[in-house]
Amino acid sequence: MSAVSQSLSRWQAVLLGLVVVAAVGLTALGLVRIGGKQGLWADTVEVTARFPDAHDLTPGTPVRIRGVDAGHVVAVEYPDDDGPTAAVTLRMTIDAKFAHRLYADAIAQVHATGLLGSKVISIQPGDPAAGPLPDGRLTAKPTPDLAQAAAKIGVAADEVTQLVHDARTGDGTLAKLLRDDKLYSEITGLAKDSRGMVKRAGDAVGVVEKKADDVDQFVKDGRETLRSVKQGTDAVQGLPLIRGYVTDAAKLLVRPDCRKQVLSYNVVDLFEPSTAILTEDGQGHLTRLAEMIRGMKADKAELVVAALCDPAAKDQTASSAGELTRKQAEVVLEFLRAHKGLRTGWFSSRKATAVGLGQGPHPVVQDDPLPPSYVQVVLFFPQ
Repeated sequence: MSAVSQSLSRWQAVLLGLVVVAAVGLTALGLVRIGGKQGLWADTVEVTARFPDAHDLTPGTPVRIRGVDAGHVVAVEYPDDDGPTAAVTLRMTIDAKFAHRLYADAIAQVHATGLLGSKVISIQPGDPAAGPLPDGRLTAKPTPDLAQAAAKIGVAADEVTQLVHDARTGDGTLAKLLRDDKLYSEITGLAKDSRGMVKRAGDAVGVVEKKADDVDQFVKDGRETLRSVKQGTDAVQGLPLIRGYVTDAAKLLVRPDCRKQVLSYNVVDLFEPSTAILTEDGQGHLTRLAEMIRGMKADKAELVVAALCDPAAKDQTASSAGELTRKQAEVVLEFLRAHKGLRTGWFSSRKATAVGLGQGPHPVVQDDPLPPSYVQVVLFFPQ
C-alpha cells in the first residue's frame, strides 16, 4: 500500500496560519476577561483581621464591603501560642480601589450566607471622621452564635410554658385573678372609682383654666400700663436736651415708609470672642461691605448698624450685653466711615447710626433664621 500525501498550497497555508493566530488571540482574550473578573490582574492591597476562631474559613472565602464583592481570603494563620488572647489571623486581599474607603473604625465579621451556610467576610468601612485605617488592621467583631441564640429562645419558651401552667393550676396572684370572680368585681369597682377621680380632676382643671384667664386679663392690664409708661418715656426722649443721648431702636429699625436692604453677619465672623475687637477676617468682610455701599447711587439712603447678643450667653449679663453690642455696632460704623463706605460725594456723607440691642429682642420680626449673636447693617431708602 502506498501513502499519498498532498502539500498545502501557499494560500491555504496562509489561511490556516490566520485561523491559528485568531484562535490563540481569542483564548488569550478570554483568559484576560476571566482573570479580570476574578481580580487576578487588578491592583490589590492586603488587610488583616484577628478572630478567636476561624469559623471554617479557608483561602478563597469571599470578602465583601457593604455587600459588594471586593476580594478574598488568601491565608488563615494559626496563632503562635494558645493563651487566653490567642487569635487566628485572616489575611485578605481587596481591590485597591476600596483601600481608601476603609477607615480606622472599620469592622470585619464572619457571616453565613445561603441555606448551606457558606461563609463570607463582611466589612463595614467605618466613619471617615475616624481617619485612615492604620497598617491595614481591621477590628474583628464576634460572629453571632446561632446555637446560643436558639438556646436562649428555648429557655424563654420554657419559661412562658411554665408561667401559663402556674396561672392555670397555681395559687399565685395571677391564678387568683383568672379564677376569682370577686377579685374581678373589686377591680371593676376600682376602675369606676378611677373614672370618678378623673372627672373630678377635669373639674379642677376647669377651675385652674378660669384662674389662668384671670391671670391673662391681669397681664393684659399690665401691658396697657406699660404702654402708657412707654408713651411718657417717648415724650421725654423727644425733649431737645435729652434726645441726643437716647437711642430708640424701634424708631431706627422700624420704618414703614422706607424700602430697606439688610446684611447680617455672625458676630464670630467679625470679632474676637466676647469683645468689640475686629479680627482680620472681620476687617475683610467690612472692607468689601464698604466698597459695596460706596458704589450705591442712592445718596439719600440712611444706614443703621445694630448688634445683638445671644440671650442664652452665660458670660454676659443684661448690662454687659448692652454695652458690648453698643460698642460692636460703633466699631463697625467707624470702620465703614474710615474706609469711605459712607461717602456720597466729595464733601457729603450718608446719615448713619449705631445701636446696641443687648440681649434683645429685635424690634423687627426676622424673615430668615439668624445666629444667636449677630450684627446687622440696614440701609433704608426713603420713598
